[in-house]
Amino acid sequence: MEDVSEGEQVLSLNKRTYEQEFQPVQAVIEHEADDLLQITLEDGTEIIGTEDHSFLTIDDLEIVPVQGSDVEEGTWFPLARELPSAEDVTEVDLAEYVPETANLTIRDDEIQSGPRTDDRHLDLDLETGKVVGLYLAEGSFDARDTLQIANIDDGVRSFLDGQGFNVYERTCNKGFKPFAKFLQSEFGVGAGGKSLPAWIFDTPAAFRKGVISGYFDGDGTINGDSASVLSKSSELIDGMKELLRQFGISTTLRDKFTTYNGEEQQYTRLTVDSFSLATFAEVVDLEVVQKSEQLETATAGIADGGTYNSKDMIPGFGPVLNVAAREQGWTLRDSDNRVSGASVHHLTRQQKAGRQTFNRLVDELDIEGRTAALGQSDIQWKRVVDVSPVSGTRTVYDLDVALNDNFIANGVFVHNSNSTSVVVEELLEAGYPVLIVDTDGEYYGLKEEYELLHAGADEECDIQVTVDHAEKLAHLALEENVPIILDVSGYLDDEEADDLLRETVRHLFAKEKKLKKPFLLVVEECHEYIPEGGGVGETGNLLIKVGKRGRKHGLGVVGISQRPADVKKDFITQANWLVWHRLTWENDTKVVGRIVGSDYADDVVDLGDGEAFIQTDWSDEMVRRVQFKRKRTFDAGATPGLDDFERPDLKSVSGSLMEDLDDISDRKEQERSRIEELESKLENREQRIAELESELETARDVSAAARKMANALAHGDGAPPEEYQATLQTKNEHIDRLEERIDELEARIDESDAEAAADENADENEDADADADTEAEADEAPSESASASAAESDDDGPKDALVDAVQARLRRRGERSQLRDGSEDTTPEESSGPAPETVVDLLQAAPVVTRVNAARRDSKCNDDAAWQLVSELATNPGADAHDLAAAAGVDVEAAHTLLRELRTRDLVTRTDRTYAFNADRMRALVEHDDPSKPRTELRDQWEP
Repeated sequence: MEDVSEGEQVLSLNKRTYEQEFQPVQAVIEHEADDLLQITLEDGTEIIGTEDHSFLTIDDLEIVPVQGSDVEEGTWFPLARELPSAEDVTEVDLAEYVPETANLTIRDDEIQSGPRTDDRHLDLDLETGKVVGLYLAEGSFDARDTLQIANIDDGVRSFLDGQGFNVYERTCNKGFKPFAKFLQSEFGVGAGGKSLPAWIFDTPAAFRKGVISGYFDGDGTINGDSASVLSKSSELIDGMKELLRQFGISTTLRDKFTTYNGEEQQYTRLTVDSFSLATFAEVVDLEVVQKSEQLETATAGIADGGTYNSKDMIPGFGPVLNVAAREQGWTLRDSDNRVSGASVHHLTRQQKAGRQTFNRLVDELDIEGRTAALGQSDIQWKRVVDVSPVSGTRTVYDLDVALNDNFIANGVFVHNSNSTSVVVEELLEAGYPVLIVDTDGEYYGLKEEYELLHAGADEECDIQVTVDHAEKLAHLALEENVPIILDVSGYLDDEEADDLLRETVRHLFAKEKKLKKPFLLVVEECHEYIPEGGGVGETGNLLIKVGKRGRKHGLGVVGISQRPADVKKDFITQANWLVWHRLTWENDTKVVGRIVGSDYADDVVDLGDGEAFIQTDWSDEMVRRVQFKRKRTFDAGATPGLDDFERPDLKSVSGSLMEDLDDISDRKEQERSRIEELESKLENREQRIAELESELETARDVSAAARKMANALAHGDGAPPEEYQATLQTKNEHIDRLEERIDELEARIDESDAEAAADENADENEDADADADTEAEADEAPSESASASAAESDDDGPKDALVDAVQARLRRRGERSQLRDGSEDTTPEESSGPAPETVVDLLQAAPVVTRVNAARRDSKCNDDAAWQLVSELATNPGADAHDLAAAAGVDVEAAHTLLRELRTRDLVTRTDRTYAFNADRMRALVEHDDPSKPRTELRDQWEP
C-alpha cells in the first residue's frame, strides 16, 4: 500500500449496490502506530490494523463501519469474491537475470548459455506457467544451477519432455542458467523459501492458470469433495490463495504441525472450498490423469447436491425474509409453506444463510431490490475468529478513496478514515478555530499537518481530561483560538464522555454570549446524541438549543451523520443550510423527500462523486445541485460574517496551556486521594465496630454458658458436692463481670457509631471547602493525624482488659492443673477422668463455649438440655450415655447425638462406652486462642 499514490484507482466496495468497483485515491495518509491488532478471519486471512481504524461489516442490509477496538469474534467482514488483474505483464527478459560472460552470450532475441541456446524473452503462457508451478511444488537446483523436478507421473514427464527437459526414470532436468536464475530470483529456493512475486498477479490469465495447474499437479491432493495443497512456506500459500481468488475461487487456510526426527515442523494447508470446486475444475488443466479424474468425480457429486455449502454465507440481512414470509402467508397454520416459514424464522434469528439458500428464498418470496442484490453480489462474507494485539510500532497507511470511502487490503474491504477530515482541514487552513467531537478516534491524523490540542481519555492524547476540564477547554478554544479534538472514543464509561461533552458545550454557549465571535462545533455521528426514535438526553437537548439559538452569538454546530433518518427532525429543521450527499437507504431518502421534496428524494440516490443537493438561506434558489471540489468546505452562512472576523495565527499547544490543564488534573487527583483517605478511615472505624460487636456476642455466649452451667450445678437432681459452693460463687461473680463487660461493649459501639457519623459530617464539610481551604487543610493535617493516632491508641489499650484477664486466669489455672496432674500420683478413682473443677473452668472459656454451642446446634438437644447434659458429664466423668441422659432428664437418643458431636470436635473421649471431657484438648484450645482476632464460629469451631 505504500506504493499507492494520489490519483491512482483502487478497488473499492459500492455500499449501495454491494459491487466492487475502482475509485480514485484522493489522499494517502502514513503514520506510526503502536495500537495494532491482528485480525484473523475464518478462512485464514489475516489483516493488520489499528484500534481506531474503521473496518466494514453488515447490519440490516447496511454496510457500516466498525472500529478496530470494537471488532470481536463473530464480526462479519466483506472480502472480494474475485480480484481483478491488469494482465499487462506478458513476457520476461531473461537477460535481466544474468550478466554477459565468456560462457554466456546475449543477443536481441536469444541467449546462448554454454552449449544451449534459447529464447531471450520468455512468453508467460499456459505452458510456462505449468513449469513454474511444478518448480514451486517439486523443483530444486544442483550445484551447476540445473533445474531438477522430481515427479515420476507419466503425464508430467510427458509434458516436461515437450518443454525441452531431459526426462529420466525418477527426475526431469533442464540446464539453462538464465531460466534457473529467473526462477531463483523471482520465486525463491527451498521448501520454506518459495513465494509468488507481486507482478504475477498482473500476468495473462493463461499463465496464472498454468501456475495453479502445475502446483496442484506436483503437491496437490484431490480427495472426496476437496482439493488441497500443503507447503512449508506460508508466504507461498498466501500468494496462491490470492491467485485463486483472481478466478473467483474461495479457499481456507489452516496450520498443520508434524514431528520429524523429534522436531516439530509447521506447514500451511490450503483447501479449495467445496462451493468453488466446480470453478477450480474449469480453471486448472492437470497433467496427472488420476487427479483430473478425481476432480471430475468430486465436482459431479457437488452438482448432485451431495455437499452442503457452509463456507459461502450471507449475514446481516435483517428481518426482510421474515417480513416477506408473513406477507406471503407462510407463517399461517394451514399454509403449505409453513415448514419453509419456520426455516425463514430460524435463519432470521441466526442472521446468516448459505448463499444458495438465501437466493432461493429471495426468489420464492419474490423479493427484489437491495436484498436480491446482496445475494448476487461480488463480495464474500467471512467471520472474525481471532483478534490479537500486536506489540511494537509500525508504519500504517490509510487511503481517502472517492465516493465509497473504503478500499481493499489483503482481499478485505476496509473503511477509510479521512473523508470528514477534509472539511476540517479547510477550516484550519483558513485559520478558523474549531472544536471537533470525535466519536471514533479518527481525527488525530490532522496533527501531522496542523497544530491542535488532542484531548480525551487515551494515552495517545496530548492530555487526559474529565468533566472538570470542560470550562478550560472552552476557554482555550474560544479565547485562545486553539483548535481542539475532543476525542470521546476512549472513555469506557459512556456517561463520563457524555458529561464531558455536555459541560464543554455548555461553557462554549455561555462564553459566546459575551464574545460573539464565529466558532464552529463539529459533532460526528450526531444521531447518537439527538436520535429521532429514542429519548433525547440532556446533551442532545443542549445541542438542539445551540442549533436554535447559538447562531445569534456566533456559535455554529455542524452535525454529521450517515443516517439522517435517525437524526431528530427538530435539529434538521433548525439548520439554516443543509447538504445532502448521496443516500441509498429508503428511510433516509424519505427524510430528503419530506424536507426538500419528493423529486430530490428520487434523485439523491443517483448523485455522483462529490455531488450534493444544498439548501441555504443566502441564495434565492432554494435547492441547488452542486459539485464540491476536493478539500472545499461549507460556508457558515448566517452566522456572524467571517469577513468581519480577525483571523488569528493558529497557535501551537504551548507548555503554559498544558500546565493549566495539568493543574486541573492534579487538583482533581488530590481530591480523589483525600476522598480515598477519608473512606479508608471510615472503613477502619466500621471494622473496629464489627470487632466490638464480635466481642460483645462472645461475651454474651460466655455469660449464657456460665449461667447455664451454674444453674445445672445448683439445681440438678442430686445435691452438689460441698466443694462446688465456692465454685458457684466464683462463677456468679464471673457472670456479673461478663454482664458488666457486655454493657461496656454496647456503650463503646454506640460511641463509635456516633463518632463515625460525626466524622462523616465533618468529611462532607471538608469536601465542600476543599478548593478554598487547601492550605489550611495542610496546616491542620499534623494535629488531625495526632488525634487519629491518639484515638487508635485508646482503642488498642483497654479494649479487652477484662476478657484478657479472664483468659490469662484460665491459662494459669490450666497450667497449674497440668502440673498437678503430672506431679501427683493418681488413684484408680481419679483415673476415670479430669478433675470436675478443671472441666467447669475450661467449659467457660470462649473457644470451648463456641464449640459446645456448635455441637448443640448439630445435635437433637435444645439449649437447656444440652447444657444440663454437659454439666452432668463435667461433674460425673466416666458415666455412660444412659446414666448421663437419665441424670439430665434428656432422651437417650438426643444425648447420643450431642455426645457424638462433642467427640467429633475432640471435646469428649469415649472409653468402654463411658464418656469424659478431654481436658488436654480444652486447655490447648484456651492456650492457643487469639482474642485479638475477630471471633467467628467457623474459626473457633475448627481452628486448632
